[in-house]
Amino acid sequence: MQTWKLIASGIVQGVGFRWSVQNCAQNLGINGTVRNNSDSTVTIILQADRDTLDKFVKKLPDFISPFAKIADINITKLSGVEKMHGFHVLY
Repeated sequence: MQTWKLIASGIVQGVGFRWSVQNCAQNLGINGTVRNNSDSTVTIILQADRDTLDKFVKKLPDFISPFAKIADINITKLSGVEKMHGFHVLY
């Protein structure tokens, strides 16, 4: 199991995006978190193998509201992160 940090930019705050991320992750059985950032981006932390991460990124646009728009997702692999349980929206 690997841990990934995704930074989503675009119209991703104030449009139900975090809940959409949670629904997509839960649909794929992925543990992690999602939170808004002060620069209008959203940070998503996922624990999944690379194939499941790729599925998440591909399926996410199908889960977001029509008011949200993903301009870019920057993906970084993290190390030394303890196993996460469930998926949580952080505030």
